[in-house]
Amino acid sequence: MQARDAPDVAPLLQALHGEARPMISVKLRNLRRQDKEAVTAMLGDSEVMRFLGPRRALAEDEADAWFENALANPTRFTVANADTDEFIGFCGIKQIDGVPDFGYFIRPKFWGNGIAAKACELAVERLSSEIDLSTVQVFIADDNLASQRVAQKLGWQATHSGTKDGEYGRYYRITM
Repeated sequence: MQARDAPDVAPLLQALHGEARPMISVKLRNLRRQDKEAVTAMLGDSEVMRFLGPRRALAEDEADAWFENALANPTRFTVANADTDEFIGFCGIKQIDGVPDFGYFIRPKFWGNGIAAKACELAVERLSSEIDLSTVQVFIADDNLASQRVAQKLGWQATHSGTKDGEYGRYYRITM
């Protein structure tokens, strides 16, 4: 069969996996003022916030304050589309109660594209020369199946079970 005679598999893939999505190349950069609308919308999304901070969507004033603080005091990297520079999410380390905590959160429209794993790879690569990764805490709640898959894909090993902010889960060791 010649290439021009090949069947179009896009409808089949779409039926099996939902909306067909092109592979997105990502980069890490600093947060910018023009990211505010996307960031505050993400923080106001209960699904995004399910495993973060207060475990609920932030109100508009809370999201605005969070954004202004993140802009003035950057911690985690901003994840962006490498081609369009569109804001996708955050990834990296933030000090929580004096402990370096690695985490990420991604806008829902980008879920299921392998972006979290790629962003984690980029962040770990960049951070490895700045911090002893063995001191970094990575906690993934037992019911956060997507993040468990990311950790598995990256080859991170669960070190022990425990609780954090009242949730049961596992702590992971970052490996490169």
